[in-house]
Amino acid sequence: MNLRDFRIGWRLLLQQPTYSAVVIGGLAIGFAACFLLFGFVEFCLNFNSAIPDNDRVLVVKQRINVFPRPEWQAWAFLPLRDVALASGMVSQASVAKPIESPLRAGSDLRALNLLAVDPDFRTMFGIVALQGDLGAALAQPDGLALTRSGAQKLFGDHPAAGQTVHVDGTVLQVRALMPDPPANSSQQYEALVGTGSSAWPERETAISKWGRGIVYMKLKPGASMPALTALLQEASEKSPINQRVKNGPLGKGLNGRNVADISLLPLHDAYFDEGLANSRAGEQYGQRSSVFGLAAAGFLILLLAAINYINLATVRTLRRQREIGIRKLLGASSARLVRQFLSEAALTSVLAAVAGLVLAWLLLPTFAELVNRPLAGMFTPTRCVIALAFGLFIGVCAGAYPAWLAQHALPGPALAGRGNSETAAGLWVRRVLTVLQFSSAMALSATALAVGWQTYYATHASPGFDPAHLLVLDLPSDAEGKQGAIAFMEQLARLPRVEGVSSISEAVGRDGMKLTNTVTARDGREIPLEGKNVSANWFEVNHLQALHGRLFRAAQDVDYGKAPRVVVNTAAALALGYAAPQDAVGQVVPGGMEIVGIAPDVRYQGLHRPSKAIVYSVRPGGVLMIRTSDNLETAYSEIEPLWRRHFPNAIMEMKTQQAVLEERYATEARLIRILAATSVIAIALAAFGIYVLSAYSVQRSRREIVMRKLHGAGRVDIALMMGREFSALVGAGALIGLPLAAVAVQRYLAAYTEHAPIGAWTLAAALAMALLVALLATTRHTTTALRMSPALALRD
Repeated sequence: MNLRDFRIGWRLLLQQPTYSAVVIGGLAIGFAACFLLFGFVEFCLNFNSAIPDNDRVLVVKQRINVFPRPEWQAWAFLPLRDVALASGMVSQASVAKPIESPLRAGSDLRALNLLAVDPDFRTMFGIVALQGDLGAALAQPDGLALTRSGAQKLFGDHPAAGQTVHVDGTVLQVRALMPDPPANSSQQYEALVGTGSSAWPERETAISKWGRGIVYMKLKPGASMPALTALLQEASEKSPINQRVKNGPLGKGLNGRNVADISLLPLHDAYFDEGLANSRAGEQYGQRSSVFGLAAAGFLILLLAAINYINLATVRTLRRQREIGIRKLLGASSARLVRQFLSEAALTSVLAAVAGLVLAWLLLPTFAELVNRPLAGMFTPTRCVIALAFGLFIGVCAGAYPAWLAQHALPGPALAGRGNSETAAGLWVRRVLTVLQFSSAMALSATALAVGWQTYYATHASPGFDPAHLLVLDLPSDAEGKQGAIAFMEQLARLPRVEGVSSISEAVGRDGMKLTNTVTARDGREIPLEGKNVSANWFEVNHLQALHGRLFRAAQDVDYGKAPRVVVNTAAALALGYAAPQDAVGQVVPGGMEIVGIAPDVRYQGLHRPSKAIVYSVRPGGVLMIRTSDNLETAYSEIEPLWRRHFPNAIMEMKTQQAVLEERYATEARLIRILAATSVIAIALAAFGIYVLSAYSVQRSRREIVMRKLHGAGRVDIALMMGREFSALVGAGALIGLPLAAVAVQRYLAAYTEHAPIGAWTLAAALAMALLVALLATTRHTTTALRMSPALALRD
């Protein structure tokens, strides 16, 4: 290929602007989708790559087995840091304890991701201060280090170094500025203080009382990770808190298991850790199958776009047979023709890659929201050059078949007008490619319809109570049960349009806090039941009625005295050994709890998991549920002054209960949007592909069409002749794509306890959509065949 070949290709593109726009636009869509999806895949595969020696920097995982739903968390006992350092197997170790208090700069209160860390944290994570002394900031009790984004939040464009910040009444001074952590890092932060900081109120007791947080350590070269794990496991089991659990009622149900399992996870592998991905914090982690599935989707979309280019370029090459014949008669070699056609394809593909990069850059914010990952730094000069080189490679590959046709064109038949058709093998190859397009489009659209319908069904399924006109307000973490919170609730209940205020330990729809109550069953076994602390009027505010017995009453259940009264659900009553739920009413289980009633099932986990055995107790909760006739904006404006009066150092966050319920299906909602966008692209590319194939089919069959007309064939006969080929292609695509969609849908539905009435209608709808698209795409050329003049066709 030389510059002259590219100039000829450029002139051809300018001479046929419609063809050029269609070809470049189709390829640009494929490249844009491929670039975005590949960028996301690279983001995931390079997680924690900026951390030095990330295969030796370990985070401690812990799974507490006495919980009703044990799960792995990157959250462990803080004293394990000292155990690791004393072992001699690690060179560095640090805790990372989140401090939930907001920061006040002047009169503004801002919520920042603030961590209390040890000095080793900065070297383990390779943090180099941009300004100031980071070591001093972490060593001094009043020191504070801010990232660029944290400083921007607090001080805007004003210099942050030397400024003072208030954290829950404590004054800190900004002594260092840091770069923001990489977006694909497991540990995110906007501000750091040392573990001896006066802003960390638990610093005196966090170690002595075996508090929990994030624990990092760096393994020495040659040290054994299994040996260190065993040492930490032994220390965990011998801890005072675990010894109390093991020797108490909960310990009897462990059956020889550890109270808490300990595991060490290299940060190199943290993002794809299966245990963490299946935990409450699973949204922060990924699954290799999903990531590589998106990579395959990117390849598929680009392949479909390239297929369209090959089809259209093939038809165009066949129409240029006379040009090719003349050039061969004038002495052009086969190699020269191949080089020319490859140059044209490469130029078209590179232009499409440039357009695709621009389109991907414009769509990046939307795409980042879909995958719920910060991808703002994805477009770098190096990646753009690689993308353009990839575009050139695709162009050469896509232009190979048209170049092969040009090389094998014979001058004599070409000049006589008999060389404008390809071989049967070539035609079948393009038919197979069209079938692939339609099978992909139908598989994606059927899956998207099923996922969308199931998600709609799940989000609109009854949660077990009436969420209308309910607002959810989180109290400050240190206010639960205190006099200030009680006074706030009392004043809140007196607001004009507030119908009721109740509290619960965790909002319905969230899974952030797990309470476990040990209850003695009828047979004497100690069993753990999930607990919910509620105010005495919680059932009343949520319009819930007892299935059997009664629910809590504010007048008589606040002071429960020696025999605490509890309410259980049906699953808990059966777990306690009663033959029927109503048999548990009025019973006092060993330990003194009196069951006063059976509560209706509330779907705390949505449709993802079956209802768990739950015991309700009258105790202070950290989440308020407010029933009001006001909308969210009006209620916020009325409640916010009251909040500022009682909690001046806390940020008020309030949502509707329906919004909290829908958050459970945020992942599914994003999946729907991704599938829908991919389906639309695949359907559009399939429509374009069959449009091109129908154009060539009419050109190839024009003599047959004319002969049929001369022998008496009517318009319906000609239309059926044209329709049979394309309906067969769609049918073949359905035989491939729809079974794959059915398997994917069944695997997706396996994660739900209750399914929407899907049946086979999503598959039928995808097939109908494909047939409609094929009909619309071939209508123009079918009409051309119907109107074809016998005289003109026979003259060609």
